[in-house]
Amino acid sequence: MNRQTEFTLLIVGASLSILTFFGAALYTVLFGFSALVIFDDASYFASSEDLIVTGIMAFGSMIAAIFGLISAVFGFIGAFKVNSGGSKLKTIAICFIILGGLQAFSIHGILFIIAGILILNKKEYKTVSKEYETISTEDEGTKWE
Repeated sequence: MNRQTEFTLLIVGASLSILTFFGAALYTVLFGFSALVIFDDASYFASSEDLIVTGIMAFGSMIAAIFGLISAVFGFIGAFKVNSGGSKLKTIAICFIILGGLQAFSIHGILFIIAGILILNKKEYKTVSKEYETISTEDEGTKWE
C-alpha cells in the first residue's frame, strides 16, 4: 500500500525532533555550566535561589533533550515501518497519536498526530484482475478497465 504522505510527515517530524534534541542539549550544557559556576562560588556571583533555578532549568532541558532523541528515533523507525507496509500499522498509528499528543504544542507533535490519524483512516481497496483471476490489493481505490 502506498503511504507516501504518512512517510513524508513522519520523516519531517523526526527531523524536527532531532533539531529539538540539539537545541535542548545546547541549553542543558549552558544551564549546567551556569549551575556549576554558581555552585563553585555562590557568594560572589549569585544567591542560592539562582543555583536552584539554574539546576531546575538544566534538569528540564536534559529531560527535553532525552525526549527529543527518543521521539526522533521512534519517528524514523516508524516511518520506515509504515513505508514498508509491515504488520501492526494500527498499533504504530496509535503510538504516533500518543507521542504527538505529548508534544502537541510543537510542530513535530502536530505532524505525528496527523500521520497517526492518516495511518488509521487509510482504507485498503481490492481489485479483481480478469486476466489471472486473482485478487490484488491496490491503494488508490477501484481500478476500472
